[in-house]
Amino acid sequence: MDSVQAGADIGPVKGLKALYVLVPLAVALLSRVFRLHDKISDLFYIRFAFDTFNILFPMATLSGHDLTPRLKAAIRSAREPAMYAVFYRYAGFPEPRIDRQLVRTALDNWGWFWVAVESFALILVTTICLLSMNAQRDVGLCATILLVLLAFLVLQWFVCRATAAKEVRAVLEDSERKSAVRAYFAQMAQG
Repeated sequence: MDSVQAGADIGPVKGLKALYVLVPLAVALLSRVFRLHDKISDLFYIRFAFDTFNILFPMATLSGHDLTPRLKAAIRSAREPAMYAVFYRYAGFPEPRIDRQLVRTALDNWGWFWVAVESFALILVTTICLLSMNAQRDVGLCATILLVLLAFLVLQWFVCRATAAKEVRAVLEDSERKSAVRAYFAQMAQG
């Protein structure tokens, strides 16, 4: 990072080296372009597990279905269309049919979760690189940051679960929506 001597003054920060700005900007841009959090979610089944266990299974149960092995398998295999049919239809933007603030809160909670997931992944890669370079002092700092991020991720997971439970209840509060959800899962149960 110190190999390029070009620098700039940005406000009160004087003599900032160009690579100290350009490298993080490039990483941030690439993370956004390649949707890093989606790749991590797909790799570790984060969204799949959350949607299945915290939204779809509870919606099926609360709408009046027993979670038979057959229904569970059908929900797992059709998770994405099921989410659009019974959840995003009512709790999605731009026009949610449940309380808009509840939906915003859920999206905000997920936003913080995904920021932490991406940060964790990038700092983990950095830590591995530092380990290979024998930079023990920096490894210790990165390890500390990883522990803090991990604690935040666990906490935020539970916050996201609580908000999703509120959204599920809000969707099913309306008898018309509940009937539509029940009918959707009845179709899935029949195969």
